[in-house]
Amino acid sequence: MAIRVDFTPMVDMNMLLITFFMLCTTMIKSQTLTIALPTNEKIENKENLNQASAEDAVTIILDAKRKAGSSEVDSVNGKVVPVVYYYEGKPGGDAGIIGADGQIHHENNNLKESEFLSSDAKTGTARGIREIIQKRNKAVLEKITELKKKYENGGFGSLETKEGREKAQEAYNKAASEVRKDSTLSKPVIIIKSTPNASYESLINVLDEMQINQIAKYQIDNMTQIDSVMVLDYRGMLNK
Repeated sequence: MAIRVDFTPMVDMNMLLITFFMLCTTMIKSQTLTIALPTNEKIENKENLNQASAEDAVTIILDAKRKAGSSEVDSVNGKVVPVVYYYEGKPGGDAGIIGADGQIHHENNNLKESEFLSSDAKTGTARGIREIIQKRNKAVLEKITELKKKYENGGFGSLETKEGREKAQEAYNKAASEVRKDSTLSKPVIIIKSTPNASYESLINVLDEMQINQIAKYQIDNMTQIDSVMVLDYRGMLNK
């Protein structure tokens, strides 16, 4: 008798396997943003978790640029044009932007507008919001720059072998972390907020600036009524 093996059922099995792998395999590796969050376990007064001293506080407000003389959002090639507002210390300063009479005091509005540029394309010098952050975090950045030079010169260990580089990198990271935590150095606390018109890309870019500029303390917070008043008041003064 002739021996014959029927492979027809194998076709169904192969199709099932192909379908299974197509559904279960990750075609594109997902990209996630890692944010280190502090613990609240040792905080006794939880009401002060969002508090920062007026000396250290720098509030960044992300928004979309408006067309001249209009409240309509400006866009280029379908993408929203970002704009950054910021103020240092308390909103409106010590006097506050809203007086006891409930009226807005325009002269107290300490909101400022900044370019959403990180550095000059030709010279590489810091511009826009990066320049502002670096000025406030100058003491920390100077120390970190010294550590980088020390690392490059082999001050944390030999860089000739893979094992040596790993140990040197670990030692450098530890030293840099101690600098960022040094309470004797003047450094800002960045509070990031955004209006409903701000793009997600703007938020990611600002978070990148926190890492690039070695900011030890920053948080993402909600817009308050005072923040909204300051932004609207600032736009109103521009349109006058």
